[in-house]
Amino acid sequence: MNEHERLFLPRLAPKLAGALFLLSLLLAGGKAWAATYTVIDIATLLQGHPATVHGPNVTGAAVGGGVPVTGTERDGRPRGLVFANRAVRVIGGLANSDYTITFGINDAGSVVGGSNTAIAVRGFVTTAAGSTQELPPLAGDTASTAFAINNSGQAAGYSSGPDGERAVIWAANGAVTALAGGSGVTVRALALNDRSDVVGVVDNGAGRRAILWPKAGTPQELGVLSNYMMSEPTGISASGNVVGFSEDASGARRATLWLSGGGIIDLGTLPGGKFSQALGINARGNIVGTSGSNSGNRAFLWTPANGLQDLNSLIGPSALVLTAAVGINQSGMIVAIGHEATGDAHEEHEAPIRVFLLKP
Repeated sequence: MNEHERLFLPRLAPKLAGALFLLSLLLAGGKAWAATYTVIDIATLLQGHPATVHGPNVTGAAVGGGVPVTGTERDGRPRGLVFANRAVRVIGGLANSDYTITFGINDAGSVVGGSNTAIAVRGFVTTAAGSTQELPPLAGDTASTAFAINNSGQAAGYSSGPDGERAVIWAANGAVTALAGGSGVTVRALALNDRSDVVGVVDNGAGRRAILWPKAGTPQELGVLSNYMMSEPTGISASGNVVGFSEDASGARRATLWLSGGGIIDLGTLPGGKFSQALGINARGNIVGTSGSNSGNRAFLWTPANGLQDLNSLIGPSALVLTAAVGINQSGMIVAIGHEATGDAHEEHEAPIRVFLLKP
């Protein structure tokens, strides 16, 4: 999601500036900074290539795709990645594929995604032990991709063929079933929880709309915020609360919460922001995402008690800028992306994408 964010020598300046700023606070006896999170640097991805990050699971591991900056992987070919224990692990996906991306991870460490094979893109699941299984399309279709996996091993995604894209769910053994919905339209399943509630998007040519399949059953449209035209979900909690965004005619997005008991909440924006997008929710109802602000794109945390907060204000003095928080787990660990602050907007736009784990 919106995850795209180099110069080697200029990096020294912001690091030094940050250290001097912190030192000045200490020497001046200034007000202590109440840091809520510890920031762990996990990975750096090359700018200019498609890059995605999703997660975290219960251990703080995340997944995605892109070109890692360090090591032998810097050959320009995007790969499926697992970010865990301050390291990056490459996921090969299906055999003889030239492109793989991972989209979802469960608490056992199984990951799902899609691999570009000689036939078409095909979904797959790779376990923590390293075994890989194809998640096939529906009969008569040619392509598939999995976007999410729950702790029972069920995966959700789509199958593509003559009738367009159809939302599907795969059982733990790989058997594929179409979710209820019309043919001839784009229907994708994007996320699911452990009780098999699935959320996704339907597009019949008039624009995308968020849709929910309770317990993988009869679909229900979730609706949009007032004065908005389209909507798309990005995550669902254990209790069935759904997050994502509503979009107006100009393409501007607004972070949206759909309550399991009914009702839609506008999560707002950070001060000065003209857009926002929710990207993850946990069982406590805490939500993360990205928002425009007076300072540019910033990662946010929304809680029922405090509303929308800039995550950069919760990590203490730093030479880093967190631009998007892509997920939050049940213990409150957050995966975020960003870059080093240089003071030069062009430099920052071209800077490599940094992946971080924030621990409460």
